[in-house]
Amino acid sequence: MLTLTHAPLPKWKYLARIFASNYSDAEIANPWRQADEKFFWFSRSSWSLYAIALYRIKKLKKENILIWVPDYFCNASLKLLRDLGADLQFYPLLSNGKPDMKVCEKMLQDSSPDIIIFVHYFGKLSDSKDLSCLAKNSNAWLVEDCAHCLQAENGIGTTGDFVLYSQHKSLPLSDGALLLIRNNGPSNLESCHFELLHRELTATTKVAFYYGFKWLVKRFLQKIGIRSGRASVVTFDDIAGENSVCLPGIKMSNLAKKLLMEVIPGMDMEKKARKRNAQQWRESLGTYLHSNLGITPIFENYTPYLAGFQLSSKQQTEEIFYFLQDANVPVTTWPDLPPEVLGDNIKHKISIEMRNTRLFFPVHSSITPQKIKQALDCIQ
Repeated sequence: MLTLTHAPLPKWKYLARIFASNYSDAEIANPWRQADEKFFWFSRSSWSLYAIALYRIKKLKKENILIWVPDYFCNASLKLLRDLGADLQFYPLLSNGKPDMKVCEKMLQDSSPDIIIFVHYFGKLSDSKDLSCLAKNSNAWLVEDCAHCLQAENGIGTTGDFVLYSQHKSLPLSDGALLLIRNNGPSNLESCHFELLHRELTATTKVAFYYGFKWLVKRFLQKIGIRSGRASVVTFDDIAGENSVCLPGIKMSNLAKKLLMEVIPGMDMEKKARKRNAQQWRESLGTYLHSNLGITPIFENYTPYLAGFQLSSKQQTEEIFYFLQDANVPVTTWPDLPPEVLGDNIKHKISIEMRNTRLFFPVHSSITPQKIKQALDCIQ
């Protein structure tokens, strides 16, 4: 049976060389760093956000902080911030993906944020000029979330005080997320004290060996065509994939660093493969699901994180989701919206609608246009 995986799979040559690979933290950070940015490796961007929030608490000697988060955001990624006791407020997005600045200005009248997060969704550059000005005027730190971006390109990674990348999301790694500090961001931060915090956090945490070993075994079995005997059924209103997995420790593993060292030379090929695969999804879904279903591709002119499609209604989207899932086509929804967002369907109407009328498909280089076409041939 032909299987397309949600997660990217490491090439055999990467697995063969990981035990001999040598790396430095600076060397594997260079494809994402710009100029003199300071860099820090974590296992997940959730830990990066946690460290930034903790840094703010310590630096300002506050018991609690207020963080603004876009309402189109994964709830699972906020767990560590909630555990830290941070107050979270969600600002709405407009239909073009930009922040609703009228609402943001009203929110600012009630309280001033300590940290503002904005996201480049699915690899596409988001306009952050207004939020950058707001952050500067309110003495807030601006966090530029590039977790969906393969690399810094087309203006990505040039706005925030902090810049986050999640290499494990796009590349065949067990873990790995990079945090960058820009001294020329809105707050003109100095990073020396963050270096101390990073050392403290990672020095007291050991990497769980079983986590990397489990990942390696799973990917090995997938590469030789063996699937889990227990089918993973995901409902339309649930989230699938990595966010349902237990969060690893804060420290990036040596296994992931070795794999990243092997993967980096092939980044340009990864970009090309993602664009080809996204184009094939567009062509194939147009052929097999027909234009009268109202399927429209979204986010086209960039290196995609996923191939995304906009549908006309939640009912239609849900029906197609289950149809494709039953046919073993790797389809997913995004994101698992926070309960605060779901609880206010007026303020957050647009993001709720986007969540309920979009479907996404993998485009990583472990799959090919031919495999995508063959997978959809099976649903005729």
